[in-house]
Amino acid sequence: MNKMMRYEFNQNKRSFWIALLVVGLLQAIPAVASKSENLTTFEGWVSGQPFTFFLLLLGFFSMSWAIGSIVKERDRHTAEFLFTLPYSRTSIYWAKWLAHIYQVIVIAVVSTGIVLLIGRFIGMLNAPWAVTNVMLAGLLTSLTFMGIGFALSPWLNSERGALSIGIGIVSIMFLLNIISGLNDSFMWLAKANLFNLFDAAAISEGEGLPIASVFGALGLFAAGSCAGWAGIVQRDL
Repeated sequence: MNKMMRYEFNQNKRSFWIALLVVGLLQAIPAVASKSENLTTFEGWVSGQPFTFFLLLLGFFSMSWAIGSIVKERDRHTAEFLFTLPYSRTSIYWAKWLAHIYQVIVIAVVSTGIVLLIGRFIGMLNAPWAVTNVMLAGLLTSLTFMGIGFALSPWLNSERGALSIGIGIVSIMFLLNIISGLNDSFMWLAKANLFNLFDAAAISEGEGLPIASVFGALGLFAAGSCAGWAGIVQRDL
């Protein structure tokens, strides 16, 4: 399992560092600039555009890594080698799963730390746990995107096509989220949209993470992960 995780880390090393840099910078720069803005609370500000961009970017990377986890082995013609090693398909799949989870959690933790440190430094952070819960909501939602990616990966044949589908799913949900806020007649678009799985504004006010949303996110993630495992076990690779 450890060897397979290191194998996956090496394959994703470049994209991981790019993701960490991009997500970290796009949390740090607005947080520093927030000192010059007329804010009601720093926590409320974090739950707005910073949260949306955090979720959008982390969702992109989460989905891309998950949906490409199996299909890339076929597309790069490494499946013949990988699946003839003395490892079961189950152990290979869950090693990849653990590797991607670890990467996403590291990015989320670093980004949260950056926001908290900057908020403390500029003297505007009053409720660190509220900010942490907002960022945790973003992480949980990103895991649901990852679950969808894992479920689709065994059934796709092209890495480029898989990445296009993954990015397309996140992008469409993001656009529907924007459209749903333009007019009351479009509010129905928000009901099945993962961008609305958590009410970040309410969380920033200290209400905490709603249990139903937490279980919904974890349930979708678990269902997608198990579907991906079932797919790789059943499909002729």
